[in-house]
Amino acid sequence: MLMAVGCAAPPQPRIETAPASIEQRVEAITAAARRSEQERDAKVRAQLAEDASREAEACLAVEPQAAACLYGHAVALGLEARAHPAHVGEWLGRMLAELAAAEAVEPGYDQAGPARVRALVLTRAPGWPLGPGDPAAGVDAAQRAVSLRPQYPPNQLALAEALAGRGDLQAARETYQRARQQALAQPPGSYRDEWLREADRGLLR
Repeated sequence: MLMAVGCAAPPQPRIETAPASIEQRVEAITAAARRSEQERDAKVRAQLAEDASREAEACLAVEPQAAACLYGHAVALGLEARAHPAHVGEWLGRMLAELAAAEAVEPGYDQAGPARVRALVLTRAPGWPLGPGDPAAGVDAAQRAVSLRPQYPPNQLALAEALAGRGDLQAARETYQRARQQALAQPPGSYRDEWLREADRGLLR
């Protein structure tokens, strides 16, 4: 006992931690976004937004022109908009700018993610002067995503939602049906189930 108290513990070897890769940082942002979608606690959403923003800023510090980092930053800004609705117009404006930059660098990133997410923001956001919402521009962005990755169900779902937002209900219904058929052709899994639920909700509207 006395020996244990009187003797210093031997020095422990220092463990070097490898810096996170761009892919790991983007995965962390995506995980935060998915959790935020289900989270009701405003404080938790704010913390998730802060965590995602920290990962995005670290990614941009390494590769400021990488589509993955620009796209991840856009997603993080979207979380900030949700966590701080009083400044939603400012956050979403910055988000759209980052999505435009990501699309310019690599349009096909994340199955045409920059155009797809841009379409959803323009469709769902309030219009001027409260926000950057623009249904017609949302349709244009969704059509770009579909033209790049026509077989990816979320692109068809984004186009259907944008068409409905613009008032083209018949075209929206046809697109939801197409998205549903594409989802059915995917391997079983949580993403497939989620796409099917979204298509079914659209068809019931």
